[in-house]
Amino acid sequence: MRAAFLRDRRAGPWTTEVPHREVQIEGNAGARLAGRWFPHERPRGAVVLAHPDRRYGQHWFVREGWIEWLQEHRFEALTFDFPDYGASRGGSTFYHDDVLAAARFAQRWAGGFPVHVIGLSLGAFAAANASPRLDFVDGLVLESPYPSFTAWYGGGAKAAAQRAFERAFPRSAAQIQADRNLARAAPKRILVAAAAEDRVTPARLSKAVADAAPRARYLELPGLDHFEPFAKSEAYRAAILETLGVDNSRPSAG
Repeated sequence: MRAAFLRDRRAGPWTTEVPHREVQIEGNAGARLAGRWFPHERPRGAVVLAHPDRRYGQHWFVREGWIEWLQEHRFEALTFDFPDYGASRGGSTFYHDDVLAAARFAQRWAGGFPVHVIGLSLGAFAAANASPRLDFVDGLVLESPYPSFTAWYGGGAKAAAQRAFERAFPRSAAQIQADRNLARAAPKRILVAAAAEDRVTPARLSKAVADAAPRARYLELPGLDHFEPFAKSEAYRAAILETLGVDNSRPSAG
């Protein structure tokens, strides 16, 4: 699957002046996931960030201001590169197993504070597929997820190849059906967000994921395209904080 659908996305290295500690996480199938732990002096929780299909890998969240925003609200953060991205090395069968590994790592480092997971696009798809096993996670935010690779491809050779894979390996295919897996999600609070004008992952696909999970809140943001919600929507940022258990959208002192 990785060979057929993912080419090497490695780029960088990307540097940051935001204080952090370089960490290594043991992923599935022997993957060695490169990660960064961004601490806070008085944390209220820890957030695991699963990156989208961009050459920046985990650095996407630094580049787009997610880390500093989370720290303003007293959250520590864990970013990591999926295999095939950044400094991560080794094999991986399914990316959702790597999300689970990162979340367990965060749980060990969080010192008893709540753990949350946020995924964007590819990262949201992986996090949704991991969600039945995230029983120790409080909040789950999925931005622009899609039900399956077949649904996302829509048509063409890749969709046909994916359908053939699903027929040949139904048990493996069931592990990457985000709508079905989110229906069994374990986290306490779930937010599925979509950009109404998204030309990469149409909003109808994200809505299909949310509709499959009765406990999920669905938020569709008008006039926005792929990856624009965080930078341009105060309503989205407020909804994220609610999902993370914060009562208001104002930055916390300290």
